[in-house]
Amino acid sequence: MKFLDLFAGLGGFHLGLSRLGHTCVFASELDPELRRIYLQNFPEMGGKVFGDIRQSKENIPAHDILCAGFPCQPFSKSGEQRGTNDKTRGTLFHEIIEILRVHKPKYFILENVGNFERHDGGNTWKVVKDSLIELGYDVRGTEHVTPPSRTDWRDRAGNLRRKTASKMLESIVADTMSRNRGHGLISPHHLGFPQGRERFFIVGAVGGLPPEPFPPADRDRKTSLDVIVQIYSELTEEDRNETRLTSQQEDCIDHWNELLRGLPKTIELPSFPIWGDELDASYPYERKTPWATPPRELRHRIPGQRFPKWTRRDVLIQALPSYARERVDKFRGWKIGFIRQNREWFQKIKPFIPSGWPEKLRALPPSLRKLEWNVKGGERDIWKHVLQFRPSGLRVRRYDRSPALVAMTATQIPLLGPRKRFLTRREGRRLQGFPDKHVLPNSRATAFAALGNAVHVDVIEAITTRLLAPRSAPAAINERVPEFV
Repeated sequence: MKFLDLFAGLGGFHLGLSRLGHTCVFASELDPELRRIYLQNFPEMGGKVFGDIRQSKENIPAHDILCAGFPCQPFSKSGEQRGTNDKTRGTLFHEIIEILRVHKPKYFILENVGNFERHDGGNTWKVVKDSLIELGYDVRGTEHVTPPSRTDWRDRAGNLRRKTASKMLESIVADTMSRNRGHGLISPHHLGFPQGRERFFIVGAVGGLPPEPFPPADRDRKTSLDVIVQIYSELTEEDRNETRLTSQQEDCIDHWNELLRGLPKTIELPSFPIWGDELDASYPYERKTPWATPPRELRHRIPGQRFPKWTRRDVLIQALPSYARERVDKFRGWKIGFIRQNREWFQKIKPFIPSGWPEKLRALPPSLRKLEWNVKGGERDIWKHVLQFRPSGLRVRRYDRSPALVAMTATQIPLLGPRKRFLTRREGRRLQGFPDKHVLPNSRATAFAALGNAVHVDVIEAITTRLLAPRSAPAAINERVPEFV
């Protein structure tokens, strides 16, 4: 079949569909560098790759499948609109609607971020779905499964009084799930590929969809980063240089490790973010905030510093953690909860904190004074896991899969703890299902931004296989193990 690749980026849709024997007849990508790279990766597309879709849609030929990872934009809620077509006007999704209206391809596959279904209070997904249905398509999205509500429990409990509690729970959950059935977001790790990257997909077909248009998701499937990681001898000099940690990053990891090693196994590591600035902190946070506290009182409640009695409020506030500087009378509930949990936890572990540890922690930048431990029950050695340096702190996750590559920043490239380095470009390609030799932008930051914005090739292949399967029976999930060449 012939397909379009809109908002094409690195060509994830192109690779996924061409592996199944389909042919790309038109691609659109706004970024000039990515257009150049697209032609390097797909030289047969000469004369078929265009820029802004708003200025090039007249060049679109007949096709069978429209593919697009379109930008998420809010739609108008004004009562003046006469229909969904008016609501989408001015957005890039409107261009997709126009192409579908004019060319009427039999199928489409659309991709967006994981929270798309809830964007703008659900209005965005409603407008998108209604717009596609109005064009005559049977439409399905990877919607969440809605759990049983308390109302559901109360309303139906009378019919189940003779059943045991467990049977009642089973019955209500099963029935509610069937009524509020959704596939749920799709992530590469559900299909056996080691990246946690939940995305919202929408498929449509003229004449009806297959019973199960999405691949079955095994949310508990075991994966391993070992299948994508390069050994040291495979790394080029450039790889080694650009994946090396700074001395400050190494010191940060070693410093937190020192604390973890000193704690008895009987003390559980918290699931909430550990805010190191709450160690010995005493500023007010429950009934009032530091901003609402008189300076003469506040200056005595900042540990490790002395201030003259005439010190201004704004100077004192700057000596506090950034999250405690809000100019409000009362913190929001979640923040009060985190501060309380941290102070209680630090008080509990105080006898086990190594000598000099607090002073060394305060010498680190604010973002390195926070730790997110997402390895409950795992080995208490940060170097054994996969890490990310984030504004919210050093995040530690199990070494079974990588966190999602993100398009917005190159500062959050995952770090392979056992290798004591960041991901290489080749490993980034592998995480997204691209071949090792797939051309990327020259800059490392731009390369990872493009990878973070791409669709996972194998996920696209699996969805396409299901979508185009014979209506009599769903296709088997593609169990192919990726080969990196």
